[in-house]
Amino acid sequence: MRNFLAVILAIVAGLTASLGLIAWKLNGVTHQPEPVQDILGSGEAADQLKAAVPDALGNMASESIDVAVLDEAVNSAVSSAAQHVTSKDDFDEAWAQSLEQTRTGWVDQIDSLQEEMDAGEPIADNSTDAQLQWHLDPVAEVAVSDINDAVADVTGSSSNMQLEPKLTINTSIPPVSMLTAEQTVLATQLMTLWPVLLVLAGIVFLIALLIGSGGSRWIVWLVTGVVAAVCGMFAKFGFSQMQHVILDRAENTPHLVLLRPFLRAVQDWADPQLIVLMVAGAGVALLGILGGFISSNRRRARY
Repeated sequence: MRNFLAVILAIVAGLTASLGLIAWKLNGVTHQPEPVQDILGSGEAADQLKAAVPDALGNMASESIDVAVLDEAVNSAVSSAAQHVTSKDDFDEAWAQSLEQTRTGWVDQIDSLQEEMDAGEPIADNSTDAQLQWHLDPVAEVAVSDINDAVADVTGSSSNMQLEPKLTINTSIPPVSMLTAEQTVLATQLMTLWPVLLVLAGIVFLIALLIGSGGSRWIVWLVTGVVAAVCGMFAKFGFSQMQHVILDRAENTPHLVLLRPFLRAVQDWADPQLIVLMVAGAGVALLGILGGFISSNRRRARY
């Protein structure tokens, strides 16, 4: 009975530790500007994302301009003008501002939903209020004058063809089929509790060791490690599934060209950390297996 209870507590410790570690990383990305800038502002994946910005701007600008007068020449001019945006001196600064506005905007959305929930207002399961809105206004400001000039050169008039330097992309991150708005708010709250989760995991783990019988405490190490490693695998699988859903929802949209490198950049950041979680869990499990061998040898020596 003692060992059974120790195993249950070891499972709880593994789950809690995994949630705490994942919440710690996600909380940093959500509530601190530096991680977002590191993930999407620099590096190979970020460069691919930046390289996709001109095509996305061109596609969205073409949709924003009066379709009645839009022809192939205008579309070509818009795309050509947008291609030069990344070479401008103020693009990097505008990109950094866009990332920060996107992060703070999403946090404000979550805070607003939290206030509604606290006031007892119902939130529909299919509500998209908790989904990420990508604010590219600073980037659009860099490119809009060139795009408008290019359109005016082709049409000979800019009266009906002016593109406003306001660009917000509504994404399906996270998909409501996987996380409703209310669940997203609750998950965001959980992120802030990562220190509590990690301390709780440590306490539960120690209790499990104390409850387990002397020769079977290795089972606690084994079970805790296996649970942590499995949690890392499930988190990686869940993120992969979420990517497929997001890309399917964005099919045939002008910002699809931007979403692919964005998700790839996030994956390049998340994968190494999930692998560390899985390896750490496997290491704890191996310690348990080693302890089991030692305990078994001691028993044989006694008899």
